[in-house]
Amino acid sequence: MRPCAILIVVPTTGGPVVLRSLKARPGLPASAAFAAGDYRPLPWSGDYARLAAGGGPLAQWTHAEAGPYELRLSGSFDAGRSWEVPVCLAHGLVAQGHTLAPEPEAADLVLWATGAVDLDLAVLPGDYALLDKIARSGSLLEAAARADLAVLLPDGPEAKEAERAFRALGRARPPVFLPRTEVPAALAALARPAPSVAPGRQLPALPIALAAALAAATLAAGVAMLRPRPEPDRPVVADATPVPVEAPPAVMPAPEPARAVVVEELVAPPGSSCRRVAFGADPPVRRPVPVEEPGRLRASRLAPDLCGLAIRPAEPGARVAVGRDLAAAALPPTRLPDGAEAYFLRENGRRNLVYAVQVIPGRVDSGRADPGRADPGRAAGNPVEPGAANPGDQLTHALVP
Repeated sequence: MRPCAILIVVPTTGGPVVLRSLKARPGLPASAAFAAGDYRPLPWSGDYARLAAGGGPLAQWTHAEAGPYELRLSGSFDAGRSWEVPVCLAHGLVAQGHTLAPEPEAADLVLWATGAVDLDLAVLPGDYALLDKIARSGSLLEAAARADLAVLLPDGPEAKEAERAFRALGRARPPVFLPRTEVPAALAALARPAPSVAPGRQLPALPIALAAALAAATLAAGVAMLRPRPEPDRPVVADATPVPVEAPPAVMPAPEPARAVVVEELVAPPGSSCRRVAFGADPPVRRPVPVEEPGRLRASRLAPDLCGLAIRPAEPGARVAVGRDLAAAALPPTRLPDGAEAYFLRENGRRNLVYAVQVIPGRVDSGRADPGRADPGRAAGNPVEPGAANPGDQLTHALVP
């Protein structure tokens, strides 16, 4: 099967951007991204350079040369991290020998993907304004109506509705939804051969430039595959079909330990900003921060739309004490309608930090103030005092770039 021409779409709330070319450029000091016709690297090129560096996340699973790389896009955008998933997929597909289609009319396959990744190329859940991005991609998808469509939708509040929106597009062949958990699984799913072929004939799989460790991800993915089109030599993505595999023994996940403090991320809604949220013009979207292990919450990313944190005790009558590092990086706390204290990050406070938050039980020694009311000194960021709460009632939480 000959290599495909793939139109890789980076959807944004300002309209879709297309990855037009990706090639090694040894003359560059580091990998960089450019808008078409411009010599100035885009503002997020530093993050791209770290992603594509020899010791970076991409180097863990692709056999492509180390770079540096020149990435060319049809347009520019200034912020956000949702470009990371489509760019990672582009690296894997180009390493397999496929080409990037610069225009919709030249595409055999359209790959619409969005989302940020972590160090292991897992796709981070979040509010990616999927419905807005789909609506703004309509004209581009219509222009590539003859091509097959593969989609990667990260987990988030609009994921299911976005999937329904793609199914309702009325394309000649329905879209294929790639595994949304990690980039290697999505790429492995694209590379699998079709399961149904004529007797005595076997379709060759697209060449896979992945490490052997991806074999397990391929079996687990068991989804979208490439099959031939009615036109000769034109690959097409088939509908997702699970591959029967022997199921491993069921392992029940350990229940999340009961917590005495609830921490939520305060995120600017689509079309708004942290400045508008902090001044009460728009209500924030609240996303609970899960417990990663006893005594520690999962780290929060300092994305541009992360405006701050809401912290409250899980039980009525209790109070919380917040570590000095967070209080110093945030505006004075604001009381939310449910009793949580909102800590909106200052512009100069968006830095890597780790803070502690501790619950103070409602029943306290005589002489204390009203137990249902937060202690102003602690809410202002006085350091957490050892022994102020029962063992296990303290959590640490990190904010990382």
